[in-house]
Amino acid sequence: MKKLAVLLFLPLLLVGCVDNTKSAQDLNDIKDQLWKVQAQQSEELKRLKELEKKVGAKEENSGTNADLIATQQEIQDSINAILERIKELNDKVTFLLTKISALENNGENKNANNTGEQQQPQDFNGITNPDALFSQAYADYMKGNYDIAIIEFKDYIAKFSNTEKVDNAYYWLGLCYFEKEKYRDAIDSFDKIIKDYPDSDVLAAAMLKKGLALFEMGAAGMGAVQLQELIEKFPMSKEASLARKKLDALHIAN
Repeated sequence: MKKLAVLLFLPLLLVGCVDNTKSAQDLNDIKDQLWKVQAQQSEELKRLKELEKKVGAKEENSGTNADLIATQQEIQDSINAILERIKELNDKVTFLLTKISALENNGENKNANNTGEQQQPQDFNGITNPDALFSQAYADYMKGNYDIAIIEFKDYIAKFSNTEKVDNAYYWLGLCYFEKEKYRDAIDSFDKIIKDYPDSDVLAAAMLKKGLALFEMGAAGMGAVQLQELIEKFPMSKEASLARKKLDALHIAN
């Protein structure tokens, strides 16, 4: 009877593996697409910058200048289309990460019920070492590849949620969103640290960045409160010093 149970379970396990492998491949394909789209965006931004210099210099006659302005609008439209494509790809990434996580959790639960053992998580980018994945995500952040870094930090959080660097992953994820001016998403990441990791070594930095994100969103009152809380909690920190400078520049008492 036990042998029959194993045989019945095997097809289900194989289906789960196939689905998971397909989703992982889709994720890598999207990552490649993001690289290409970001390269296009970079080129278009360079073109736009060059045109803005020519238009601003007013060295051309009115007719030529009008043509430059028309070309400038064309490039801007192209950039807007690229941004929409990036958003679309990011939405697909979120969907696939959720799908893969659900498939793996389901597979682990079935495996535990049938064998009494739990499988080790396997990273979607072919990296099974959490430090290696974190380093890859950090490197992409430092290169300005924020969309790719977002994928990788999310990947890290999904797969290695019990490691000691997960709070740092949330912090750098928040910085990626901050650089992309997605302040609401950035605040969500910083809030995760503030609420769930009170002993984190990046808590002060997360509080500072949350406050600055609130200012960027136009919520100056809430931003000031957040920076004042930072100063009270970590009065001697470099983050508190930066918070004081921000409040002083805005003539807000601290």
